[in-house]
Amino acid sequence: MIVYLGTTFTSDWLWSTYEHHCINTLKQQIETKFKDDKNLLINLTWFGPQFNNNDSEYSKYLKLIGQKFDNLFLLSTVDPAMINQPQIEEMIANLGNPKLYKIGNFDTEYHFNFFAPILKKHFQSYTNEELTLVDPQYIFINYNRKPREHRVNFVRQLIKQDLKKYGIVTLGKPNVIYDKDPNNDLYFSIGETTEKYAKNNHWFSGPDQFEIPHDVLTLHRMDYWQQHFLYIIGATEFNVWDDLFVSETQFKPILGLRPFLINGNPRTYQWLRDNGFRTFNHYFDNIDFEDSESVHESLCKAIEFLATKSPAQIIELYEQMLPDLYHNRERFYKYADEQQYKIDHIFEMIYD
Repeated sequence: MIVYLGTTFTSDWLWSTYEHHCINTLKQQIETKFKDDKNLLINLTWFGPQFNNNDSEYSKYLKLIGQKFDNLFLLSTVDPAMINQPQIEEMIANLGNPKLYKIGNFDTEYHFNFFAPILKKHFQSYTNEELTLVDPQYIFINYNRKPREHRVNFVRQLIKQDLKKYGIVTLGKPNVIYDKDPNNDLYFSIGETTEKYAKNNHWFSGPDQFEIPHDVLTLHRMDYWQQHFLYIIGATEFNVWDDLFVSETQFKPILGLRPFLINGNPRTYQWLRDNGFRTFNHYFDNIDFEDSESVHESLCKAIEFLATKSPAQIIELYEQMLPDLYHNRERFYKYADEQQYKIDHIFEMIYD
């Protein structure tokens, strides 16, 4: 038998259809593979003690305490898991010490990437002519929607070192949920509207508290994209000790034929290489982008280095990178297919 707990994104969000598919295929696989066991499957979207109320999925879990389950399946898809390891261990103890399976956005053998198959199917198509850099007006782009602490800190560093002038930067309006600094008043926009992307992306069309469109399926303004060289990813997660979370933010420069560096968990570089992608760290001599103690410092050094180059030198460097850029885009499509297969066959690696 299987007991299911969990909420999902609403139907007016693109993620909803694919989140439901992950849940349904996982239920089917559990019912087949573990048909003689008592199983508990929890979808972790908005699940945790911080979301507890009388009608919450977490309150339903609390009512299960004392029951004995053979297996506990924790599924993380759209967001990073919102419960930590001590809380998971407490759940295991409360449920009769079931065997734990952490699926999706976890550093386990049951990891899969939720976003790649969706982007393969829905991301806007661009020609090579549209994407290829020919007129570098900007050294970098750094797009940020939610003002997470590491994003705000990096933008502050750009301003402090007078480096923002070399690129295009966005940063959503201050929000104490994401950045605890009460003095943060930073907000940068490139004038895009939520309505435009809701229409183009079949996406949530409500008001956006950050006043930056939640656009996951395009490269934003093409006049900026075509004229920038380096994409600095504003990742969701920053701490090196957290499970890796790779979303559309990491894949946009890959689909858009741009070299990238990451304002986020530096373990992501190795993860990308392990999954067949090529990174661009080696083009910047004597800068260690994988040192978790100097992420922002290293990104600023890279911008300073590129600022010494002429437009012709930037083009020459871009042309040197083109084989890797084309490789990454082709690798993405194969990787997306691999992730869809894993979603639909997640337990094939289990042997009794």
